[in-house]
Amino acid sequence: MKKSPLKLLFGLLLVALLVFLLGRYTPVGRLSIIPRFAVNSLALLLAKFEAFNKFADELRRFRSLADENSNLKEENLDLLSRLAKLDVLEQENDFLRTALDIERETGRDVIYAHVFNVNLGPDGYNVLLNKGARDGVKKDDVVITGQKALVGVVEEVSNNFSRVLFVFDPEFKITARVLGSVTAGIATGAYRDGMYLDLIAKEDEIKEGDVLISTGDDMFPSALIVGSVAHVEVNEAQMFKKVRIDPAADARLGSVVVLKKN
Repeated sequence: MKKSPLKLLFGLLLVALLVFLLGRYTPVGRLSIIPRFAVNSLALLLAKFEAFNKFADELRRFRSLADENSNLKEENLDLLSRLAKLDVLEQENDFLRTALDIERETGRDVIYAHVFNVNLGPDGYNVLLNKGARDGVKKDDVVITGQKALVGVVEEVSNNFSRVLFVFDPEFKITARVLGSVTAGIATGAYRDGMYLDLIAKEDEIKEGDVLISTGDDMFPSALIVGSVAHVEVNEAQMFKKVRIDPAADARLGSVVVLKKN
C-alpha cells in the first residue's frame, strides 16, 4: 500500500528534526554517530523549509487582502450605483413637481423631457428632445425650462425625438414686453448676439437690465421669461431703438417642459 505524499513529507521532516537535535546537542568530544556536515545540511534544509512556509503564509495573506480589496471595490461601486439612482429619482421628482405647477399655472398639458443635443451651426440653432410623437409631442408645442424661461418651439417631430427651434435662431419670433411696463416689441433670435427687440420707439422707456416676458398675444402663453436687456442703442437718425437681449435660456440645458397646444 502506497503512503500518501503528505505523510511521507511529515516523516522526512521528523527525521530531519531528530538529526538536527542530535547533532546540536551532542557534547563536544563525544563520538557522534551523525557527521557534522550532515547535521549542518539538515539544519539548512529546515531553515529553507521554514522560510518557504513564511513565504507561503505571506502569499496566502496577500491573496486574502486582494480578495477583500476586490470585494470592497464591488461593494463601493454598488453603493455608488444606488446613490446615483437615488439622485436621479430625486431630481426627477423635483422637476415633475415643478412641471405640475407649470401645468396648473398655464392651463396647458405638459410633457417632461430632456435635451440630449444642442446644434449651434451656420444652418440654424436648434435643440433635440428625447420625446417625440409617441409621447404626445406635436409641432408648435412650446418648450420652457423649470423656471419658465423660454427655450423655443417644436418645429419637427419624429417618433422618438423632437427638434426645437432655439430662441437664438433668427427664425424664432415672439411678442415680448418689459416687466412692469407697457413697452413691448417683437423679440427675434440673432445667433451669437442672442436676440433683438424690434419696434421699440425712441420715446419708449427701456433700459439695460430690464426683464422681458411673453405677452400672450401670439402662440406663446403669457408670463414666460424671454430674457433681459443687455444693451440699448439710440440713433437720432433712426425711428426705433436698437435693443439687444440676453435670452434667459442658454445652451446648458437639461430637463425641460413641453407645453402642449390648447
